[in-house]
Amino acid sequence: MTSPWYRDFFTEAFWAVARHEYTAQRTEQETEYLAAVLDTAAPGRRVLDLGCGTGRHSVALAARGFRVTGIDVNGRSLRQARAAAEAAEAVPAAVGPPAWVELDLLRELPWPVGEFDAVICVQSFGWGSDAQQLRMLREAHRVLAPGGLLILDHSSVLGLAGRYQAEATFETEGLRADFHRRYDVTTGRSAGAIDVRRDDRPTVVIRDDVRLYTPAEIAGLLERAGFAVEQVDAEFTRGRVPDIDSRYVQFLARKRSAPPAAIGSWQQASPSREGSRNRDASDHRDHDRDPNLDLRWTPDEFDFVREAVERAFDGLTPDAARAYHVADPFAAEQAAPVLSAHFGVDLPPACVTAGSGATGLLQALAALAVPGPVLHLAGGHPDLPRWAAQLGVAVVRSSPGRLVEHLDRHTPALLVLDRPSVTGVLQDPAAVEELAAAARSRGTVVVLDEAYANYAGPSASCAPAVARHDNLVVLRSLSKGYCCGGMRIGFALAAPELTRRIREFAPPLAANSAGLGVALSLLGQGDVFAGLRRRIAEVKPEVSTLLRRAGLRPSDGAPFLPWLTVPADEQARALIEKRSLRVKAVDDELFKISVPLSQERLAAFRAAFADHAQVENGARG
Repeated sequence: MTSPWYRDFFTEAFWAVARHEYTAQRTEQETEYLAAVLDTAAPGRRVLDLGCGTGRHSVALAARGFRVTGIDVNGRSLRQARAAAEAAEAVPAAVGPPAWVELDLLRELPWPVGEFDAVICVQSFGWGSDAQQLRMLREAHRVLAPGGLLILDHSSVLGLAGRYQAEATFETEGLRADFHRRYDVTTGRSAGAIDVRRDDRPTVVIRDDVRLYTPAEIAGLLERAGFAVEQVDAEFTRGRVPDIDSRYVQFLARKRSAPPAAIGSWQQASPSREGSRNRDASDHRDHDRDPNLDLRWTPDEFDFVREAVERAFDGLTPDAARAYHVADPFAAEQAAPVLSAHFGVDLPPACVTAGSGATGLLQALAALAVPGPVLHLAGGHPDLPRWAAQLGVAVVRSSPGRLVEHLDRHTPALLVLDRPSVTGVLQDPAAVEELAAAARSRGTVVVLDEAYANYAGPSASCAPAVARHDNLVVLRSLSKGYCCGGMRIGFALAAPELTRRIREFAPPLAANSAGLGVALSLLGQGDVFAGLRRRIAEVKPEVSTLLRRAGLRPSDGAPFLPWLTVPADEQARALIEKRSLRVKAVDDELFKISVPLSQERLAAFRAAFADHAQVENGARG
């Protein structure tokens, strides 16, 4: 395997030339800049120095009280760095001298280091390909603590262009360096050699091949790596705005945190504000809890759809497990007639993609977000925005009243909406279509997650709108209401060209044949939720009244939805903890409380609120 150029470049001959450029005065200016930024913008004092060389920044930062780890590919350089640290002024005892790691930042991944509050990279960027540089930035993102800071310095090709010389010579006492370079405008790389002559020693030839970037290209790489650029400086001077003549440009970029995974909302956490983000608001062990007061979901709704589910399973035989529909890899031919009848609209196979539940389809749709950004509503299902963020896509959170404004400002690749919303609002289909049209004029695909719309019945779906809007994806699944989430069956409905794009990323044969058979049988029975809707409508007012009388402020949402929400304020946290309830927390702003439907669960809920049980005539089992 060919060794990369940078493994052999940083020799003693290189440093003999470089020491005339990297003077003590220059190092002092750069270090003062780095220390000032780190002091004010980094969340802590743990610093990782990428491509640290002989340690000129690492050693100086350690002397200023930062806990530094330096990484470099060249062992000789690191030995010089270690010697420099030993000879430097005393380092605070609580900090200790820098740690040194010999490592190829571009090829030896993942880096065997811990977590840092800041990563710095000064004059060590551009050694590899664009893909390698992006991987390096993503690895820097990984090792940063939440809210961590990256300071990335680079030589701007815009500032270098006027100074660039194919042939140049540098001479000083006993030293001559002849530079031979060529800049390739199609690749952005400057490649060449340096002939180094010193006194009577033989000439040493060292070769390099560096990618030179514009500041705009650096900003794009940082965005794709998961960073948010907060400030850009020039020539290691805070507040100096780069211009076309700036040679050295410094980017200050913050680690963006991906939204939490939806599955995390089922994990146990403290009701404190720090621990409750998208988690249940309780710190008691499961075995200490009454399962009837676990209100994170509604297991008793199955009693009201049991007959329909059992009918669907009646025809299931072991042969279903043997079915392998390679000629219909997205189950479109099988599903399209059933879905057309279910929703009362013509959905040809070219408009249907079956997958492994809504979650599996959301993951495939995240690929459509590249290069981004993704626009989503606060409190929405977080999985697609999370996966998009992990692909380096910027994620923008909006609110219903600002969606059009944010469409204009950000021109997102995807707009992700939950229908109904977390607060139980089932948007009017006409309003959804109006929004889809607005998004279409901005080049935006709308992903409408209707997993919870099952409760309203098929007639409430926006599935018919996919025939009128070629930028609309409607997602349905057999989890909510049907209580068949374990089958992992979902459908993405979209216009033919958009469906083709979805299938470029959706895995074929993801919808298992047995589950698909049951799902299509269930859908073929039409609206099976009439009894469930009646029960929810009977019980929900009483639950809301009890919460209100306990001092909370519930939002009931649509009467057929088996949950309500309350603001996640301190009063709600204390009440939920006192009454040993388990609920889901959404974005640290709302608690989502499922409605108990069975007599046992409703009785347990009433008992928990016995001091507020003087209610009007309500559901009594």
